[in-house]
Amino acid sequence: MSDESEENFSDRVSEEFRCGTVALLGRPNVGKSTLMNRVVGTKVAIVTPKPQTTRHRILGIYTDEMRQLVFVDTPGIHKGTKQLNRNMVRIAYAAAQEADVLVIMQDVTKELDTGTRKLIERFADGSLTQPRIHVLNKIDKIRHDALLPRLQAVQALDPDAVAYIPLSATKGTQIDALVKTVTELLPQMPPVYDPDWFTDQSQRQLAAEYVREQVFLAMHEEIPFQTAVDIEGFHETAKGVEIEAVILVGNDRHKPMLIGKGGERMKMIGTSTRLGLEELFGCKVNLKLWVKVQTDWFDSPARLNELGLNG
Repeated sequence: MSDESEENFSDRVSEEFRCGTVALLGRPNVGKSTLMNRVVGTKVAIVTPKPQTTRHRILGIYTDEMRQLVFVDTPGIHKGTKQLNRNMVRIAYAAAQEADVLVIMQDVTKELDTGTRKLIERFADGSLTQPRIHVLNKIDKIRHDALLPRLQAVQALDPDAVAYIPLSATKGTQIDALVKTVTELLPQMPPVYDPDWFTDQSQRQLAAEYVREQVFLAMHEEIPFQTAVDIEGFHETAKGVEIEAVILVGNDRHKPMLIGKGGERMKMIGTSTRLGLEELFGCKVNLKLWVKVQTDWFDSPARLNELGLNG
């Protein structure tokens, strides 16, 4: 957006305009990224069925005439022994400390287990003073009569939360109710980001995430966690964008599995990534992929720092 159009937007902002950060928190695979993408209206964060898909803090920015909601998508809070695991959990708690509103999510298709209960109790212990909203996601996948007992159980664990909102991030059910509730809890202040922005991620970062998403979708078991993507080249040309990306794997036996017979799996990953990036960037993308073995990259603070995963 030009400076002139940004100034015009600022001129239209009323004194009642609200702006602030909203931390999306919860265990892995509860739908945080799906919810953020739904509210923002575009694909800001990658989404896969695999645990620990989100590895770092991702901003998704929604702006209209009344508000600017800056969602912070965080890694799922979990236990893990590797440095990468510890970094991911630290990122989540740091985002909670800095946010204006905490949205604590859970998947209602799964049991309210000990881990989820402890997470709720930890945020309800009074150490953080921000208002809390509990989101019960995936209500489209359970019977209606199963929802009330779950709501009552969450209310008992955190009776001081300001709201308990059942919704479906995938279907879009009750999203407006969440946005309305969040807006009312944010401070009255002008927008922080240009109203045309939907994320603070660079195109280079988005490219790495899109490659990793397709790796996660193509592979199984331990391989996704032991992969990372390093963008070694990103060049804008008259014809579009040229990207050179290296997929890191943590074990020699993972390389041929990722490449596939005759390179078919890598071709599939490359094609799917390229099509997604072309839609996102609005231009032609020339993507070149390689696979490289780097043992224990996920437990090396130096390498994690280079990959932007140091927390």
